[in-house]
Amino acid sequence: MNVIDLVWMRDDAPYMPVVAQGLLAVLAGPDPGARMWWDGEALRLETHLDLTELGETVLVAPLPDLTRVAWPTRNPQALGPSLAAAPDSDPQGVYRDLLGSASGAELLLLRAIATDQVLDDRGVPARTRLLRGTKSDLSAFSPLRRTTAAALSEELRDGPDFLPGKSGTMLGLVPEVQTFGGTTGREASGVGAESALLARLLRHGILALPPTSAIRRGRRDVGGPLVSDDRDLSWPRWTFPCDARSLRVLYGLAMVHEASPTRERLAAAGIDGVFRATPQALSTTVSVFRWGRRVA
Repeated sequence: MNVIDLVWMRDDAPYMPVVAQGLLAVLAGPDPGARMWWDGEALRLETHLDLTELGETVLVAPLPDLTRVAWPTRNPQALGPSLAAAPDSDPQGVYRDLLGSASGAELLLLRAIATDQVLDDRGVPARTRLLRGTKSDLSAFSPLRRTTAAALSEELRDGPDFLPGKSGTMLGLVPEVQTFGGTTGREASGVGAESALLARLLRHGILALPPTSAIRRGRRDVGGPLVSDDRDLSWPRWTFPCDARSLRVLYGLAMVHEASPTRERLAAAGIDGVFRATPQALSTTVSVFRWGRRVA
């Protein structure tokens, strides 16, 4: 068993919980015994694989192929408008048909970007809150730039290698490549840069964290394990080994999403901190998350 410390990971990074879930989801097949937890300042991974094997595993882990889904409209950029424009004017029925005809990563995609547990006034399934940083949910899963297993292994060891890329690839969850009239990174020229490792693990994490329904202020709304309300994302620092399933359950604990989480109750659950981030609007359609503030 190998223990690998991801010392570059920040506990206040809004991508941390998604990337951790994504890495465990990728490892669920080749190493179902893999576990992750925080030990001091490092996010620790326990796995039978070494760094070389981890890079290879992330590289070959299948992501959805948009061409393998029988979309109701031609070349859609977003699921909602495509369903709303379906000829039979039954968006939920069309969505259920898509679920019934899809399999593998494509089925995970359909369940991850929307849920028909919540419908808008057109009857269209509600969109996940984790893709606020993209103009359209389907384009977020367009093919990624090619990389190598060796490059992914190096990023796992040393941290993200941000190279020039397309705006939106980091899904609005990576403050290092965001701008608000300036930049939270080193230089404004770095805005829009992308990390091959984070790009892949973010998408695997979103596939593993599908949206659900929630009741807020007396109405049905879209939620999810990381969603505290219709705006904020909240996530814990956990101090005991978790696999993919137990980590997803931990994210959704009510105590993590309380307005003022109680340290004593959190500690009893193996949590030594909670972070929260509020979306910052870049336009009428795109919002991104900056570094989380510690609320417990």
